[in-house]
Amino acid sequence: MTFARRPGYLLLLCAGLLGSFPPASAAVRAQGSKAPDAKALDTKARDTEPPDTMAREAAGEAVRRILRLSTGTVETVPLEAYVAAVLPAEIGAGAPAAALEAQAVAARSYAVARKGRHADQGADLCDGVHCQVFLGLSRATDATRRAAAATRGLVLAQGGRVIAAPFHAVCGGRAARPAAVWDDEEVPDLAPFEDDACLASPGARWTFFLPRTQLPALAARLGFPEARFLEVWAHGDDARVSALRLAAPGGKSLVVRAFDVRARASEIWGWSSFRSTDFEVEERPAGYLFSGRGTGHGAGLCQAGAIARARRGESCAAILAHYYRGAVTVPLDSLGARP
Repeated sequence: MTFARRPGYLLLLCAGLLGSFPPASAAVRAQGSKAPDAKALDTKARDTEPPDTMAREAAGEAVRRILRLSTGTVETVPLEAYVAAVLPAEIGAGAPAAALEAQAVAARSYAVARKGRHADQGADLCDGVHCQVFLGLSRATDATRRAAAATRGLVLAQGGRVIAAPFHAVCGGRAARPAAVWDDEEVPDLAPFEDDACLASPGARWTFFLPRTQLPALAARLGFPEARFLEVWAHGDDARVSALRLAAPGGKSLVVRAFDVRARASEIWGWSSFRSTDFEVEERPAGYLFSGRGTGHGAGLCQAGAIARARRGESCAAILAHYYRGAVTVPLDSLGARP
C-alpha cells in the first residue's frame, strides 16, 4: 500500500496544509512486490501464533498481533479495539461520524485481508505506514470507539473475499485504479471516477519544480543516471500518468513507471514534493514544472473527500459506495471467513 505509505491526512494537518493527510495510512501493499499466497500465509500465521492468541480466538475474540517497530516487540490487541485506535492517526479523531465510520470499515477490512503480513516476525501487522498507523489502544477516543462499534463486523468485499481497502489523503478530483498503483494480484478491482468533494482541500493542487541539474540524481535512483531529459510517456484509464520516459544524449532512453518516479522523488525531496501521479509537465530552460492534483496514491477512500461528504450529510454507506465502486459492504460472518 514498496510504497512507503503516503504521509497521512493527519500529517497534512500537522504541516498546516490540510487538516490531516490521512496517514496514508491508507496503506496497501508495497509497490512492485508480490503478495504471498493467502492460504499459505494464513497457515503460517496460525503456526506462529502464541498460545494466548489462539486461546483468545478460540473463545471468540478476534485479535491482531501488532509489531511495534520501535522496539521489535509484538502486542496482541482485540481487533475492534485496534480499529478504534488507528482512526485518530489515519483520518483524525475530529472527523465527522460518517467519515470515521467509513474509515473504520476500511481499516477493519485491511486488518482482516492482510492478517499475517508480518508472519515472519510473529505478527499480523506493523504499527507504521507500511500497514496502518497504530500508536496504542490509549489513542482511541469516544468518537472513534463509537465509529468502530457502529460498524462492528462490517467489511468491504469483492468476489466473496475481504479486500485490503486502500485509502489516501486527497484524490484531487479523480480516483486512481488500484492495479495502476500496485503490482499485486490481490489488489481490488475498483473503478476510477471523478470526485468533487475534496477540491477545496489543502493538497488538492500542487506544483513542484525539478531543476535540470537535479534530474540526474532522480534518474540515478531509477537506474539511468545518464538521463538529462524527461517527458510524460503514457496515461492509464484513470487519466493519471502511468509512465515517463527518461532520455540521455545520444538517443538512449528508459521508460519508467510514474509510481516509481514519485517514490524515488519522495526519497530525495520528501513526500510533499511529488504528491501524486496525476500531473502535467512543462519543460522550461532551467528544468521541469510539475503541476498536479491530489496527495497520495489516489485509490479507494479519499479521506478529505469523505470528511467533506460527511459534513454535507452523506452517510457512511453512501461514502463507502462512492469510493469503493466494485466492492460491497457486508458483515464478515456472511462470507464464512474468520476475522
